[in-house]
Amino acid sequence: MMLTLRRDTSTPEAILGTLTVGDKKLFTIEKPWVPHPKGGPAGASYESCVPPGVYRLEPFKQPSGEKSYVLSNPSAGVYKLPFEIPKPQREQFRSRVTIRAANYGFEAVDAIGIGVERTKTSVGWKVERSLDGMNILRTMIDRALDLTLIIEDGGPSAG
Repeated sequence: MMLTLRRDTSTPEAILGTLTVGDKKLFTIEKPWVPHPKGGPAGASYESCVPPGVYRLEPFKQPSGEKSYVLSNPSAGVYKLPFEIPKPQREQFRSRVTIRAANYGFEAVDAIGIGVERTKTSVGWKVERSLDGMNILRTMIDRALDLTLIIEDGGPSAG
């Protein structure tokens, strides 16, 4: 099953996009791009979104118990789990980047937050009803064994 995330709005606090799954559209929020301090291709851990590209997507249970989905694309420097990163690149690459419930960019630490709508508030952009968005995503994906996420950059910048 193919999912497409098209990033369409970039601000200093967040990147917004639309996630298309089948005939459903969900809204996304991520941290803005921050280059990796040691030159890694995947952006700075905990501070940045991941680069555009094609990612494998798998169900993942967070340490909190929350059900999410984890991204991986080793050629983009993004691995499912830390021990999968080759030792020479451990400090340059990233792991455990997930799609999960998050309403604001600052909540989307190493994550893509999803929701059913988006709103500009006094503290910046947010996605609304993130848990509902996760439930819709889980229902649409259901038991698909082969999940691919395509992330595309594009669209205007907004403040």
